[in-house]
Amino acid sequence: MQLTQHTDFGLRLLIVLTRTEGGPISLPSFAADQRLSYNHVSKVAQALVRTGFIRSLRGRNGGVALARSPAEITVGDVVRALEPGMRMADCANCELRLGCETSSVLAEAVAAFMAVLDKTTLAVAAQSARPAFAGWSAGKAVK
Repeated sequence: MQLTQHTDFGLRLLIVLTRTEGGPISLPSFAADQRLSYNHVSKVAQALVRTGFIRSLRGRNGGVALARSPAEITVGDVVRALEPGMRMADCANCELRLGCETSSVLAEAVAAFMAVLDKTTLAVAAQSARPAFAGWSAGKAVK
């Protein structure tokens, strides 16, 4: 299972905001620090404002800031908000849909995946005690 870049960038932004004690941070600075497209980051930030995770602040010291405590936001909340209709396969348009158990197995797998994400708050996810999973760094395969 792979999350979209949209969700990846959203989680990164929320983690950085958590590490800066809620912000505010400037989106151009965040985009530059993370080596991301500012336009894409801006769209992600708009979605996070719309869903109530962050708020936009205007003015000289503006930017974006967390709208709620990171201890109140789970990674699952964010993934659900940024990945509407998340599914692993297109069972609705499959010719086998009337006689196949795969869709129920995949639904169970997504539910288990989300249950793990629901147990993790931003406050925990933002801790920097461990390096990123080795299989995810620099595109190296997991053995």
